[in-house]
Amino acid sequence: MIRRAVLILVCAVLVAPALAWAQEGQAFLGDWVLTIEGRRGPQERPLNITATAGKMTAELGGGRGGPTAITDITAKGSDLILKWNQEGPQGAIDVVMTLTLKDGALTVKQDMAGGQFSQTGTGKKKG
Repeated sequence: MIRRAVLILVCAVLVAPALAWAQEGQAFLGDWVLTIEGRRGPQERPLNITATAGKMTAELGGGRGGPTAITDITAKGSDLILKWNQEGPQGAIDVVMTLTLKDGALTVKQDMAGGQFSQTGTGKKKG
């Protein structure tokens, strides 16, 4: 009886955060068009966010070198945080993109190289 109770408690502790994360991230799923302000003006970048077996992944297009696959994704309330490394002329730099969902649209904040460079923008769902 005690073993069953412990097993149920362990399952609840492991499964509850995954379910909460899945519910928080559901609104971000789908195809988006991000418009990010850069040094050369606004740049449109397609972003596809999917979930398979409870794991969220994304593909960001429109950059140099083809689409970027993103697997380090965290949902926190109305924010989705995507992290990846991007190759540049001086080597790889870390990128953290925070998407904030409000009224069906996104605000985008992208920090690169530990926050040395930042860009902002917006996002709209395709279709």
